[in-house]
Amino acid sequence: MWINNKPLYLFGGKLRMDYSYTSPELENEYFQGRNRSGFTLLANNYNLGTLTLPIVFEGKDSHDAALKKSKFENEAFGRSDIIIGDGFMYFAFLESIGEASFPSGQLIEVTYVFKGIRHGRYREVKKNTVYCESTLPRTDCILEVTVGKNGTNYFVETVKFPEVKKGEKITVDGINKRILVNGGPNANRAEWKAFPSLVPGLNNVTCKDLLTVGYYPVYF
Repeated sequence: MWINNKPLYLFGGKLRMDYSYTSPELENEYFQGRNRSGFTLLANNYNLGTLTLPIVFEGKDSHDAALKKSKFENEAFGRSDIIIGDGFMYFAFLESIGEASFPSGQLIEVTYVFKGIRHGRYREVKKNTVYCESTLPRTDCILEVTVGKNGTNYFVETVKFPEVKKGEKITVDGINKRILVNGGPNANRAEWKAFPSLVPGLNNVTCKDLLTVGYYPVYF
């Protein structure tokens, strides 16, 4: 197991094999007429999945084991990126720390529960037609482009720039929710209702110039 690019053994920890990931819970809204066989699906949404990680910490003595456990919890606090033995990665935050048990004077065992999304490694392609490998319905993405010529009403997918100049480098960052022009924040230059996202399969991303599209594939 790795957390934020750091191996678990740096914290004296070993992940037990009975770890688990529970897929996101689904929420559906629908309308069904009284005593009718048909129904209309009005909305369907999903929440974060649950990652349950039982970890054993080993130290020279009980104090050393407790110190290593505490250092791991400091690393896990807040948003983390976790890799475990199933081949997936997880954007996650620590939701709870279980009650510790002490198999011996040098060992501490505790179960951590994270909430998060399962994902793959970052993908980046230089084209306006992109095949998205995700299985979740929507995937946040980053779109980068260099403006080819001066113009007005310039679209980078869902984001409109009323005026652009040749050579400007525009970044529409749907992952971190920001808009950059020439590397600096410049959201006041743009108009939008929602940041762009990708759907599973083939996507044709709107822009007059060649885009660089980056995203993390995300999975149920």
